[in-house]
Amino acid sequence: MANHEFLEHTALFNAVAPAVTRQLASASLSHTYARGGAIWRVGDFPEELLIVKTGLVKLTRPAPRGRTSLCWLFGARAILGELVLVNGVPYQNTAVAATSSVSVVSIPRALVLDAAHQDPELALNLFRGFGEKFTALHAKIDVLSAGAVEARLALLLVKLYMQFGDELEDGTLRVGVSLSRQELADMVSTSFETAIRVLARWEREGLVTTDSDGFTLGNLSRLEDLGAGVVPKAQSGSSASLRETLQ
Repeated sequence: MANHEFLEHTALFNAVAPAVTRQLASASLSHTYARGGAIWRVGDFPEELLIVKTGLVKLTRPAPRGRTSLCWLFGARAILGELVLVNGVPYQNTAVAATSSVSVVSIPRALVLDAAHQDPELALNLFRGFGEKFTALHAKIDVLSAGAVEARLALLLVKLYMQFGDELEDGTLRVGVSLSRQELADMVSTSFETAIRVLARWEREGLVTTDSDGFTLGNLSRLEDLGAGVVPKAQSGSSASLRETLQ
């Protein structure tokens, strides 16, 4: 799909004057990144407005003791970096390709800001785009405040399915988001070992299975219950394991 056609169908250009859309589309460029490739890094200055065309992008921030905190994920048609672009300050996070291939469309910052002065709808759409970032922030807060580790991890998987999941023809519920155990642990603020323990038990129960390309959810309603804090009675011999995941 040509950049002009793609941009016309994004929320950023909804109701924007066709001439403005054409002007910005003609100055746009496409970039492709392999999984793990940095789209920008903390401290870089925003020279362009970026819109995800295909794939998923994860935003990360440095964390204490040399670790990295995964903020959230953004998919097709998401606007990236608009807050720092408008404010003219360096990026406070790093954007990384989270899928095997990510394509983004870039538009020079100066042209976007000039066009926003010309077209109020473009300015409003930029402002509305901030809402997506607040939604992502609220999602992260919901996860971190869900309670026990098991509840936090379950709610995270439910939210990832609601945002990026697909129901396949055979009824399988699939989340095509490849996250390492460490990334999952970071997103729910727990240790790597605890995340491994919970996921291993869930795999034995057929609740969730993981592979190099993402997750398959075997029982969405059970995950929703766990995310809401509905904890089933521990089966014989499993009480110690359950207590570990509630800490």
